[in-house]
Parts: sequence; C-alpha cells; structure tokens
Amino acid sequence: LTDLEHSEYLYSQKIYDKIKSLLHAHAKETFEKWIEQDYISCLPYYSFAQAVTASKMNDAIPKSLYMAEEGVNGYESKVAWELSALPNIKWWHRNIARKGFVINGPSAAYPDLIVMTQSEKILLIETKGDHLKNDESEEKAGIGAIWAAKASMTGRVYKYFMVYETKNPKYAGAYSHERFMEIVKGL
Repeated sequence: LTDLEHSEYLYSQKIYDKIKSLLHAHAKETFEKWIEQDYISCLPYYSFAQAVTASKMNDAIPKSLYMAEEGVNGYESKVAWELSALPNIKWWHRNIARKGFVINGPSAAYPDLIVMTQSEKILLIETKGDHLKNDESEEKAGIGAIWAAKASMTGRVYKYFMVYETKNPKYAGAYSHERFMEIVKGL
C-alpha cells in the first residue's frame, strides 16, 4: 500500500494496461467465435468521395484516383510509384487513417493504399517498414485475410496485403515487397 501511495501513476497505468489487455483478449475471442458462427459478414457500404482535399499532397504519382491524394511516407511512396508503373493497375488511392476505409475486428486495420486492377480486383495494402513487425501487425494481417475472403463472397474480388519493405514474414496476409510485386503483376 505504501508503494501504491508513492507511485500512484505507475500502479494506475498497470491497472489500465491489464484492463485493456483483458478487453482485447475478450474482443479477439468473440470475433473469432463469431467468424466461425457466420455472425460476421461483409456488406458493400463504403463509397469513395467525389473529391478529396489533401492536407499534405503527394508527389503527383501517376494513376491516382483523385487529382490530389493525401501525402504518403517514404515506403508508401515507393509502393505507389511501383504500382502505378504496372500496366494492370487502373488506379490507386491513399486511404486516410482513422477517416477512410477500415477493416473492423479486435484491432482496427486501416490499409494505407486501395488499388484497383484492370481486371476490377480491389487490393487493400498495408505497408510496413521492417521495424514495424509486431504482434498487432500479425493480428491485423489475419483480420485482413478474413475480410478479403468474406468480402469476396459479395461477387467482387478483394485482396488484402501487408507488405514489408525487405522482411518476409511467415504469417497469412503478410508479404515481402518483392513477393508482393510479383503477385500483383499477375492480378
């Protein structure tokens, strides 16, 4: 009790973290059960705005869906440039985190890029610098893979990719940059 009186913030933070981890574990368990029970489905409700106003514009990367897109970071820019150079890519869009498209699950996944191929496939791409691999990334890649499978049942083909700059993670939905580009060229 003496420690608690003298380190109130430390103890309150530990209690907060414990509650947060218990809530997340419950959400994950419930999500997985509901997926198996087919309580969760994907319905087409998201639509793109007629125009976007970018707070920080990108480097005028070709094949953008809009006249101006939200700024992209270094690795996102590399991916957008490489995708726009492919003949089978119709357009790409920078999804604005916390405002744009989200894949709901125990953790919310906001893909960085939304891409349409010439064959009308929709690709959701989460770019990751190699330093960003963590348990949450693996969980989000799994949620993305589940979403793509469920969403594709609506008649359109959807793909989810978590793309690492150089690493080659060994879990569903995650790819090295090289492997990802190889796959996209064939879509």
